[in-house]
Amino acid sequence: MAKVLGESGRYASQQAAKKSREIRLVIIVAIGVLGVIEGFCLSNIFPVKRLPWWIQTIIGVGGLVGALVTYKFGSKRWDELDKDRENMRRGATGEILVGQMLADFPEDFRVINGLSTPFGDLDHVVVGPTGVFVLDSKNWRGVVANDGKGELLLNNKATDKPYIRQFVGRMMKVREKVAVLVPQIDAFYNAVFVFTSARVEAKWGTTGNVHCITADQLHSYILEKDFGKKFQPEEVDAVAQAFLGLAYMDKEFSPSPAR
Repeated sequence: MAKVLGESGRYASQQAAKKSREIRLVIIVAIGVLGVIEGFCLSNIFPVKRLPWWIQTIIGVGGLVGALVTYKFGSKRWDELDKDRENMRRGATGEILVGQMLADFPEDFRVINGLSTPFGDLDHVVVGPTGVFVLDSKNWRGVVANDGKGELLLNNKATDKPYIRQFVGRMMKVREKVAVLVPQIDAFYNAVFVFTSARVEAKWGTTGNVHCITADQLHSYILEKDFGKKFQPEEVDAVAQAFLGLAYMDKEFSPSPAR
């Protein structure tokens, strides 16, 4: 069994919980606004000193319009937050699955899950005799292909952001930080997207420096492929400790294995 540190899906689970709190806030605000509008209307329909009928009409119509606008805005915002929450939950599920698979790696591998850095979050970092692997779990559904420009297509449609470019940029900045901590080790980093539910048609080399694989290819990719230089046990530990040094900058990081 690999030595596992950190909790798989931590960041995605936290974001899903945050979206749930935002949904509750939207509900509370919407109810509050509607209550104020209703109370204002009622106080003018049954006033102590009756207002002219035309003023009451304007107030009543204004109250109904305000209530309708509030309802539409609240419904739209609710739908947006609920969609984000479900995406986060699916993402957490994918991360947990990959984390469980990594935990079964041989004992000379080190796995760090849920690594938050100043440059963004890394789902999993694997350090072992075969090298350093930075993994991003994707629980996408459908067919993943390349767009001919180094980015991804999902079901023949462009993605909502440049996932490849952003991931490589994030990984390279983290690599620079780790290199400062272990300057004696010149490690090549393998950037990998792991798709847990999609069919991958993005062939090697079509997505720049990021390899796209399915979850069932994860074991053979890391353990069996020849990536050149092999790490000695002391090098594995040194690089893993450097990553942990970054991890402990996150106050919410827990070294407890995700079991």
